[in-house]
This record gives sequence, C-alpha cells and structure tokens, in this order.
Amino acid sequence: MDKTTSKKIGIIGGTDSSGGSGLFADKETIYELGDRPFAVISAITQQCNSSKIRIHAVPALGLESQLDGLLQEELDAIKIGMLPDESSVRKVGEFLNKSSCTKVILDPVQMTSNGHSLITDKGWECLIKDLIPRVNLVTPNLQEAGKLLNINNSEKISPVFLANECSKLGAQSILLKGGHGDGEQSTDLLVEGTSPVIEYKWERITGGTKVRGTGCRLASAISCNWAKTNHLANSVKEAGKHLQNYIRLKAA
Repeated sequence: MDKTTSKKIGIIGGTDSSGGSGLFADKETIYELGDRPFAVISAITQQCNSSKIRIHAVPALGLESQLDGLLQEELDAIKIGMLPDESSVRKVGEFLNKSSCTKVILDPVQMTSNGHSLITDKGWECLIKDLIPRVNLVTPNLQEAGKLLNINNSEKISPVFLANECSKLGAQSILLKGGHGDGEQSTDLLVEGTSPVIEYKWERITGGTKVRGTGCRLASAISCNWAKTNHLANSVKEAGKHLQNYIRLKAA
C-alpha cells in the first residue's frame, strides 16, 4: 500500500466473531483495494453459522471517544454499518455534524442472515429519521428497503418503486441491492438525485446467498472507489465487480 496515494476510509460498525462480516470484512476489503481503514467499534457481537447471536453495544462514552479520534483524520470517505441502538445512532449523527467528509455511505444493517435483529426498534426509527438525511448514499437490500418504508413482502414489490420511495427518506442517493431477489441475474438500482435510475446486472452465482458479509464488502468497496473519484455510478460498478470476484471465490 502506497500511503501517498491511498485514501483514508472511516468505518463504523460492529465486530463479528466469525470474521465473515462487519468491521473485519470492511477492513479486509479496504486493504485489498489499496486504501487505509480507520475503525470505530459500535458493538461487539458473538456470531457463528448457527442461530445463536449475542450483541454487546459499546457504551456511549466509549463510542464517543472513538468518534472524536476519527475526527482527527482527514477522511476521504466514511462507511457506516451496524449501529445497535438509539444512543449509537445519535452519537454517529453528532459525529457527522462535525465531520467535513462529503462521501458518507450508510449500509442500513437491520438483521443477520439468520433473521436476528441487530438494532433496537427505537434505534431503527432514529436511523430513518435522523441519520439517513445526513448521509450521501444508503445501500439497503430488498428486505431492508421494506423495513425502511414499513412495507411487508417488499421482495414482491417493484424494485424501482422501492428505490424511488427510499430516495424520499432524505439521503442524496440510494443503491437498492437485488442480491436476494429472484431471476437468473441480480439487479442493483442506483437512484442519484433526479438522474435516471441506473441498473447494474450481475450474474447470480450458485451458493452466493450463503456467503456472509457481502453487503459490508460492497459498501466498503464503493467507499474506496468513490474516494478516488467524484463519479458515484462508476464507483458502484467497480465495487460490484470486486464483490462478484469475492463471491465466486468463497462460493466455489
């Protein structure tokens, strides 16, 4: 890694004891793309491939201290993942008010692949109302988009409708991920301001939905690519290619 050309990427989220997702996935991806991660831990989780999960939120003072340290860095992009409760959402919001970074990505992590909630109900409400309007890009999957909009069976609703409705929540841009949808191809949709919706079509890799941490890795890869350019659409495309290669490797 060349420190003279590498970008500084702030990552805020939870740890995953299995190493498959969360900050570990973020850090790995950022290093793979030649950039430098600066991490803030919002929660410590115990996860494995079974149905058991335990979540330990970092106390407010501990989170605030880490965020204060992050403010000392001139960050080129920020990626936000798991925030376990209302307090952590508010602390990150306060941090963003002080930060000068203009490329902030929120991956609205709501539950694990096994269906266990990763954020309290009040925390989720606060994220929608107070945090989403502060960020530049939100990257929900189909299920998360439904939760953001309080819509049941969102996988049966038009993805374009979901993406456009999510764009009304206040973020500058929305990337709706279609990896858990149906069909031979996975389609992601980018809504960027008033520009036409952009489609990204990807091969649906056998066993790909069993690979953990794909949302974390995609958002982190977008952060790295976007930090190097002002073109979000191309950043998403290149990040998607990186993720496809990772999924092929892990699903083989």
